[in-house]
Amino acid sequence: MYGGGISTTDLVNSIYDFCEMLTGKTLYPYQEQFAKRIIRSVLENDGAEITALFARQSGKTEAVSCTVSGLMVILPRLANMPMFALDKRLEMFKDGFWVGIFAPGQRQAQITFNRMKARLQSKTAVAVLGDPEFNLEFSTSNGQTVALTNGSFCTAISASDNSNIEGESFKFIICEECQDISNSKIRKSIHPMASAYNGTICKIGTATSYRGDFYDAIQRNKREYANGETKIRNHFEYDWKIAAKYNPRYAKYVEGEKKRLGVNSDDFRMSYSLEWIIERGMFIEINKFLLNCGDLDLERVSYDHMQTHVVGIDVGGSSAKKTADSTVVTVLEVDWSNPVVFETRIDPETNEEYVYKAYNTYIKDWLELKIPDYEQQYAEIVAFLKNFKVVRCVCDATREASMAHRLRANMPFEVIPFIYGTKSKSELYKNLEREINTGRARVPLGANTIETKEHSQFLDQLEDLQKGYNGSYLVVSHPNISGYHDDYPDSWALAMWGCITEGIPNDTETKDKKDLLSRGSSNSTLIKARNKHTARRR
Repeated sequence: MYGGGISTTDLVNSIYDFCEMLTGKTLYPYQEQFAKRIIRSVLENDGAEITALFARQSGKTEAVSCTVSGLMVILPRLANMPMFALDKRLEMFKDGFWVGIFAPGQRQAQITFNRMKARLQSKTAVAVLGDPEFNLEFSTSNGQTVALTNGSFCTAISASDNSNIEGESFKFIICEECQDISNSKIRKSIHPMASAYNGTICKIGTATSYRGDFYDAIQRNKREYANGETKIRNHFEYDWKIAAKYNPRYAKYVEGEKKRLGVNSDDFRMSYSLEWIIERGMFIEINKFLLNCGDLDLERVSYDHMQTHVVGIDVGGSSAKKTADSTVVTVLEVDWSNPVVFETRIDPETNEEYVYKAYNTYIKDWLELKIPDYEQQYAEIVAFLKNFKVVRCVCDATREASMAHRLRANMPFEVIPFIYGTKSKSELYKNLEREINTGRARVPLGANTIETKEHSQFLDQLEDLQKGYNGSYLVVSHPNISGYHDDYPDSWALAMWGCITEGIPNDTETKDKKDLLSRGSSNSTLIKARNKHTARRR
């Protein structure tokens, strides 16, 4: 039952008017849309995840600070009025409206906090707080927390990766510059703080070049609204053109930014036009990848001594911690006798002709080992590889070279130790990127395969990979956040590297070991030749 027979829409409008009166500010129409959705969500206690993508300097902080400061004052007052005594919409706020502001760093969190504090301490607000109808004072007012005697408070908290923020409870949460807060911090630390009150979480930021929780939340809100799953809009997006329509000074400022940055620059497109340039910051776009490289008819295969295989091994750490890297083995099938590209090219440096070949590859299986003991890892890898006709293995030898050396000494196939470095890993991932872009790198998407843990881990880690450049070198890695890994992609990239040039199958188990070892000892020469080969292909 609603107190006084006031509909939620009327109550939202009345509270919004109070917020403007309290702060002495009149918001623009696009800010009003956003502010009223916040008020409605708080009143209906719908636990919404509201997302807002605002162009830089277009008024997101003003909209939030005016709305939150007003709610801190009015909600407890309404909740304690006799006419609203039985009103479920306001019952939760009898002891105050509790707000947490989170941002990637403390300084960023305090930007919104200080603006909101300034609104509460404005001349108009002070007059309202002192009115006998409210009779409110500040019980706390410092650089991090402001609290009123009605129980309402707002606190600014850093959500940096190293911060320890668990344990608080809030009725409303704001994530400022949300695109720069790590996924794990948002999902494991911030989200649970709203659970006790089914609080609204408001995520605000701007577009960037990589995916994260903010991007995913926006896409989810858009999809659910478009599909009719939600009747009320939860995503609000305002580029510079919308803000310029209402603010001539802002329009003038953006014209200057166009000249300074260039309208087609990444910075302008992300900050003002709100374009997510995912391809700049992420190694793959998962949907495009699955369409280009996924094969619904392919399933994992656990035994095959007929086809030719190349293996990549990314060696994990020896730590027993749950967050430690795993050792991952990827098995690829490659048919060197049937290249999909076979042509003569001219080397631009030497002007010499060379034959260029490229091959389709197929992921056959994975092995993931979380065992910290390398001796046990070695035994399990050997047992696993005996299930396949392996011609070549490229093994990570960066921090633990003994694995590669033991395999080379004891297995009947070529083993290439690979040491990660800025240049070598750049070449490794440029090759993988090339094979993905051409669709030659085939990935199983069969019904049985997609249900397996290894397949999920592979896609999750691949999707999370970020890319950038260090000079001319491509830098690909997992996000620098605890709990993220790139073991599966690294293993795949190593196997793909091993497919570039043809290997020679060893069909006899009794082949002369001396010959095998002498071939293995020339790995550095082979790698140099392979680097030269891929340099021609770029």
